[in-house]
Amino acid sequence: MDVHGRTGRYAIRPFVIAMAFIVIGICVVKEWQGLGRLHFLGYDYAFFYNAFLHVLSGQTDWRHLYDPAAERAFLMAHGYPIDPHNHYVYPPQFAWMFAWLGLFPFGVSLALWRMLSIAAGMFGVYWTMKTLWPRIQRGHLFLAVAATLTLTPFQLDFAVGNVNTILFALLALAFYAIYRLDRPALGAIALAAAVLIKVTPLAILLALAIQGRWNVVARSLLFLSAGLASSFLFLGWESTAAYATHFLQFGRQSMANGPAPYNQSLLGVLELLWDKGQPGSPPLWLSVLFDIYAVAMLFVIGTMMRRTPWTSESIRIGLSALLPVAVSPLVEQPHMVLTLPALMASLHLIRRHPRTSSRRTYAALLATAYGLQTLPVTFLVNHATRLLPSLYWIHIQMFVSLASLLAVLLAMARERPSQTFRKAAIG
Repeated sequence: MDVHGRTGRYAIRPFVIAMAFIVIGICVVKEWQGLGRLHFLGYDYAFFYNAFLHVLSGQTDWRHLYDPAAERAFLMAHGYPIDPHNHYVYPPQFAWMFAWLGLFPFGVSLALWRMLSIAAGMFGVYWTMKTLWPRIQRGHLFLAVAATLTLTPFQLDFAVGNVNTILFALLALAFYAIYRLDRPALGAIALAAAVLIKVTPLAILLALAIQGRWNVVARSLLFLSAGLASSFLFLGWESTAAYATHFLQFGRQSMANGPAPYNQSLLGVLELLWDKGQPGSPPLWLSVLFDIYAVAMLFVIGTMMRRTPWTSESIRIGLSALLPVAVSPLVEQPHMVLTLPALMASLHLIRRHPRTSSRRTYAALLATAYGLQTLPVTFLVNHATRLLPSLYWIHIQMFVSLASLLAVLLAMARERPSQTFRKAAIG
């Protein structure tokens, strides 16, 4: 046994970890400083807070709750930039659920929101790990949280004050309740709360329906109906009905911000490559091509989730988490927060995979998926394109990360695992 070699590796490991944390810390500071110079710190939360104030003042009708003039006035009063394509685009129920934050001054409310988001992120990581590994060590949990904080989507979500980290925590709780605790009611409550905040998690209900978990789907719809009915007592029904009719319009307004790097969906990537990084109107056939892709991807993911009785629950968790972003025409970088369960599920599967060449391929794809989401890579891409504008096409790192995760999970779903691997599917 090479004792000296192993001792040397153990001795250098703390140094490497410390250096990694220093580099990551510098990147986090630079990210927040850059957003601060652009006046984007708390930018998204300003739209939320304005909606909270309307709910508290009883102005819950469509004309007031979604009034662009009131949003612009609030943004200007707090020194934020004005973009005609950005609005409050969430259901009225979101503003109703968090209206209590409007009782505090904006700065205090933003600080409370960030504390809530950070706590949600930590709990989300914990619940995801507990779903996949029933027994986890504190050191592993600490490393998982630290690795999560290195990801650009999480840092952007914290910085601008968006809600994706809270959604991630609710989905992680739902997976934990459904796949580990076998408590469908708790999972249904978490899913219903997520849908009341944002429409996107409805895709998770579709994934569960494909898997035949009708008890969870039925209870989720029941709790969702109860939540809507309760909100109508305070909000009325008019704003919700108007929101439903304007939902697609909101999506088109958001996509008007441009292709990648803003929109990291396949549609955003195709638009970037078509326009060669210059402003322009993409042709209609790109949207048609994306629609064909979305239908095909939904079919492939659905088939793989229910393909065989021995399909691992880890694969179903990963694919369920990816479904909302895989078929969406708009994937902003903070939306990639929702891919974390897929990252962790892929790691869980690879660690239990037989030591073959395919395992090395899966590990390389997972490392690529994780690395492309980290702050150092984001800074590298930003600096490279600033120095060489002709490299505009490398601004698709989040899409490549998503594609890598899909490749890992779909490829592993096609394999018929050995009896030993099957027993270790979760745990």
